[in-house]
Amino acid sequence: MEKTTNMSWTPAHGQATVIVAHFDVHGVCAGYLAVKAFGASEVYCNYPQTAPENLVSTLQNLFAAASQRLRIVIVDVPIDLKNPAGFIRGLEDLAARHEVVFVDHHESSVQFLASFNRVRAVFLGPSALVMNNFLLSQIQNPTNEDRLIALVGAVGDRDPEVVKQGLLNAELQAIADGLDALVRQPNGALNTVRELVQNPVLVFEKAKAEAGKIPTAQLRQRIGPVAIAAGPLPAGWGPKALERLAFSTGSWYAAGWGIDERTKTPIARAIVRWDVAAKMPSLPMPGAIARQLWPTRNVIGHPAAPSVAAVSEAEAEEMVLQWARALADGAARSAAPTVTTFIPEARVSELFVEVLQRLEQILEEQRRMYAEYIELKRRQVELLERTGARGRAAD
Repeated sequence: MEKTTNMSWTPAHGQATVIVAHFDVHGVCAGYLAVKAFGASEVYCNYPQTAPENLVSTLQNLFAAASQRLRIVIVDVPIDLKNPAGFIRGLEDLAARHEVVFVDHHESSVQFLASFNRVRAVFLGPSALVMNNFLLSQIQNPTNEDRLIALVGAVGDRDPEVVKQGLLNAELQAIADGLDALVRQPNGALNTVRELVQNPVLVFEKAKAEAGKIPTAQLRQRIGPVAIAAGPLPAGWGPKALERLAFSTGSWYAAGWGIDERTKTPIARAIVRWDVAAKMPSLPMPGAIARQLWPTRNVIGHPAAPSVAAVSEAEAEEMVLQWARALADGAARSAAPTVTTFIPEARVSELFVEVLQRLEQILEEQRRMYAEYIELKRRQVELLERTGARGRAAD
C-alpha cells in the first residue's frame, strides 16, 4: 500500500490513460477528478459493468486486446469480497500487459492490497472526501467546479467527514440527489461522467432540476424525532422520499411503507438522516432496531436505510409504527445527556425542532386523555339520569 506523497503520475511517452470508475454518485465524481488529475483520454463507468464482481471481465473485454500499452486507473471500485482472489488475479493478469493503478477508499479493500504485485495499489481513505481531495490536489490549477465536484462526490457517498468539517449545505445535497437520479437512468453513470468532463456547470443545473422531481413523502404523524410517512411511499423512491421527509420536517428519522417493485409485496422502510448520524454516531441504526424487533425476518439493505417485508399492507403499517416507537425510544436513551454539556450552535435548530415535536406529542396525549375524561363524565351523567328516571317510575 503506497503513501500518497511525492507520487509521480506521469505516463510513459505516448502512453494513453483511461479511467474506470464505480457507477454511483461518488464514482462519477471521482472519475471526473481522475480524468483531470491523470490527463486521461477516456473514462468508463456503468452499471453493472463496473461493479466489483464484474470489473475484471469488463476490463478484459475493453482492454485485453488493445494494441498499445495503456495506463488504466481504477477509482472507487472496492475489491470484490465474494471473490477477492479472483479479483486480484484478474487485475494482476491485466497488469502484465498494461500499467494498472488501483485507487480506493473502502476499508473493506485494505486487507487485500498487499496481495498486489504488478498492480499499483493506493489507499486513500476511509473517507471519500480524503480520496477526492487527493485527486483534486493532483489537478493543475483546479477550478471552482473541480472543488465542488470533490464535495458533491463525498456528499453522494454520505461521508461523515463532510458534516464534521461543516461543509454540507442545501446546494451540495441537491446536486448529489440530482446526480443520484441521473446515474440510475439507463447508461446514466457513463453519460453523466462524460457530460461532466465536457461541461460541469451544465450538469450541475441538470442535477438540480432532477432533484426537484424527486418526490417527498407526506407526513402522517411524528413520534419524537421520527417522522412517519402517509403510505404508500412513491414507487421507486422509498428511501429518498423518506430522507426528504426527514429533512423537510427536521426529523432525525423517517419511516413508512410501500410496495416492493420487484416482488410486488408490502415492505416497511426506515432511514436515519445521514447528517444527523454523522453528528451523533451513538444513535441507533434502523437496521439494528429492525433485527431486534423482527429477529426471524430478513432485513434488507444498508443499516441506515433498510426494509423488511410484510404479509399485508395493514401489517406493514403496524410495523412502521412499531419501528418508529422503538427508534424514538432508542434515540432518547442514546442522546440523553448524563452531564451538563455545551450545545453547538449548528445543533440548536435541530434540538429546538425535537423539543417542539415532543411538546406536540405531549399535547396530543393530553388532548386524548381529556377527550376520554369528557366521555367518562358524559357516561356518568347518562347513568345518573337513567337511575333517576327509574326511581321516579317506581314512585
